[in-house]
Order: sequence, then structure tokens, then C-alpha cells
Amino acid sequence: MTTKDDLQRVYFEWLKERTKFVDLKNAVEITTPLIDRHNDFLQIYAIKNGNSLRLTDNGYILSDLEMSGIDVKSSPRRREMLTVILNRHGVSLTVDDELCIDATFETFPQHKHMLLQAMLAINDMFMTSRSNVVGLFLEDVENYFVEKEVIYVQNVNFTGKSGLSHSYDFVLPKTKSKPERVVQTFNNPSRQNAEVLLFSWNDTRSTRKSDSVLYAILNDADRKVNADVISALKQYEVETILWSQRDKHLHNLTA
Repeated sequence: MTTKDDLQRVYFEWLKERTKFVDLKNAVEITTPLIDRHNDFLQIYAIKNGNSLRLTDNGYILSDLEMSGIDVKSSPRRREMLTVILNRHGVSLTVDDELCIDATFETFPQHKHMLLQAMLAINDMFMTSRSNVVGLFLEDVENYFVEKEVIYVQNVNFTGKSGLSHSYDFVLPKTKSKPERVVQTFNNPSRQNAEVLLFSWNDTRSTRKSDSVLYAILNDADRKVNADVISALKQYEVETILWSQRDKHLHNLTA
């Protein structure tokens, strides 16, 4: 079976080999191997500002969602959820709806990682096949935890073995009978989301308690989750919970 070190090595090699840097007039265009919902590679731009860098998505994520009829700023609750994602990744929103983060040359790898994670998280949270969404999946999970009296801490960042910081939706603290449980939700589960999560978890796991467990809660309300996604997660001992079957797993989430 592939070890976590093998997974980490292959992931870093994949990122290095498939990340392209192109000089533009006033910036460096960075094309990553991570893809959006159109199967286009995510791009960010690095703009030099004195001795620092500004990394930006050039307004792509929110503009793309808006063109699909999804205005993430259309209600106070949606704006609040957007702010939560931005804050937990250290990313700012400009007046022109650009996602951006300031970095030094030394912190460029970490801040590039956080900006891309924020872009993926926003795209996953707000993209849906339903045209008249009232709630958000992350909010549905939080409300379920409150209803079932699941004790949790929300929006937690852990520093992994690589020095990169990884963000998770919830952590359920260790109790007398249960280990620490880290929980990540996916509104639109995909193979890429699973692979990014696996890298984050394998980087994080060595810095946590040896019995810590990762749970992935997958939204299957509108669509069947691809079996490859579940298989990839289970291969690396990630506990998967389909939203439609959440009550069957409640005993693992409560203290």
C-alpha cells in the first residue's frame, strides 16, 4: 500500500512539473494543475510591490460564479460565509471582487497554497446544480451538529510536516471514548477535491495525535457521489459520510 510519504512526494512532484510560470508586463501568470468546474486550470497572478508580492485570482472565481447566476453576496448569510472562508485562509476581497493575499518571496509557497485553497473552497461551497438554493451545505452540516448536540470547533488551521497550513471545516475534540475527529465537508465531491484533501491530511496527520481520524462529509442530496471519490478517500483511511446517511454515523460524531 502507498505510504503517506509516497503520496506527499508524488503530490509535490506533480505540482512542480505541472505548474507553469509566464512573465507578463506587470505580473507573473501562474497556471496550476488544479482545475475548476469547467475543467480549466486555475490561474493566479503574482504582482511585485516593492519587496513584497500580491497574489490574486484577478477576479475570476466570483465573476465565474456570477456568470452562472450565483451571486455569493446576494444575502447577509452568503456574505458571512464568504467572509469565513476568506478569513480562515488569510485572503482578502478587493472592491473589484478579486481574491488576493500579500506575501514576501519567502512566504510565497505558503500564501500561494492558501489562495488556491480559498478559490477551491469558495467554488465548492457556492456551486450547486440547484437554481434556487436557500441554504449552503456547510451551514446545513453546522445546523445538524447543533441539533444533535455534536461538540465542535469550526474553521481550524493546522500546520503540516511540510510547513504548509491546512484548513478544515470542523474539529470534534477528543473525549474519553472518542479520538480527535477532523471533519471536512464537500458540497460538490470530486476526485480532485479528494486528492487535495488527502495531501492535506497526510501532511497534517503526523503533527496530530496518532489516533486522530479524518471524516469527509459528502453532499449527495442532488447527485450520486462518484464511487472513485469514495474509494480514493477510503484507501487512505478517511471515514466517508454521505449526507443522506448521516444519522447512521452520528454515534461516531457525538461525545
